[in-house]
Amino acid sequence: MAELIWRGKNVGIEHPDYVADAKHLITIETQGELPTKNRSQSPQPLLPAETWYNRLIFGDKSHVLPALHAEFAQQIDLIYIDPPFMTGRNFTSGSQLAYNDNWKHDMDLYLQWLYETFFWLHRLLAECGCLYVHLDWRAVHYARVMLDEIFGSTNDSEGAGFKSEIIWHYQSGGRSQKHFARKHDTILLYTKSARYCFHPERISERRGSHKRNNMRKQTGVDGRVTWTIRSGGRLYSYDEDTLMTPSDVWNDISHLQQKDPERNGYATQKPEALLERIILASSEERNIVLDCFCGSGVTPVVAQQLGRRWIACDQSELAIQLTLQRLLTHTNHTNHTDHTSADPFILQHCVE
Repeated sequence: MAELIWRGKNVGIEHPDYVADAKHLITIETQGELPTKNRSQSPQPLLPAETWYNRLIFGDKSHVLPALHAEFAQQIDLIYIDPPFMTGRNFTSGSQLAYNDNWKHDMDLYLQWLYETFFWLHRLLAECGCLYVHLDWRAVHYARVMLDEIFGSTNDSEGAGFKSEIIWHYQSGGRSQKHFARKHDTILLYTKSARYCFHPERISERRGSHKRNNMRKQTGVDGRVTWTIRSGGRLYSYDEDTLMTPSDVWNDISHLQQKDPERNGYATQKPEALLERIILASSEERNIVLDCFCGSGVTPVVAQQLGRRWIACDQSELAIQLTLQRLLTHTNHTNHTDHTSADPFILQHCVE
């Protein structure tokens, strides 16, 4: 198997004391205010294990993921991450720092950080689980080689490992006189085994009545359209209501514009439609969805809307503030309009 090598690879990552010395998650509030470093009162004890609480965790993934491992090893059904892209920039909202993405301009440092992330996510992912990794042109090629190493690289589409390279194409973005305009992100889909959740029918489009490739169009006496094609000596027929297999190029989901009502002020916010497609395709109701770079809060909000359980974390205080506000707004709206209560969520952080 081909492997990617960089300075410091694997240093300390598999040491047995790494898990033993992991920090612990302490509950600070139940649907309450943001925990701060200067908080004076004692933390509340952990809530009863038999009761499920969605979790919003304030902390660095380097501490949170090992801390989650004791309880959730091989228990997470779907993981979506939208980590820093190694842009060399710092992202802010007004004067407040959202996150640092400059890495001292050291690709080795970034790759080690990303590799550690993949290592722990693989440990948390259930045998039937799916991992979606959202990156762009700067580092996605490195990520794929690392994920092949961690998940196992095979050319068998029925086994574990790589499943899809999704291109999310959008109209916004910069222009250049020196190269083609960069108008897409890449989302890699990896699975831990051949037994993974995938429901293309939930996100498929109708075949419709317009021309499809080299198929022959026939219109019945009732006006309904049928498409036929001959392949391998067989005749295949589809009507206009037949669902098409979703492709790996997504150009029907728009990048959020500055004045989009969805926007909550987070610099690299992703649209709800993007997460809705991923969650519908690769999870069932009551499955656990994890996002350790929750940013604007889109993953936990969409997961809750779709009846999934969730765990979301971020090291940015701004991200936690915005996610908390978004969750409370959604919960209050749901309770008011549907007269039902969503799963309660708790705020946690890591302590020694």
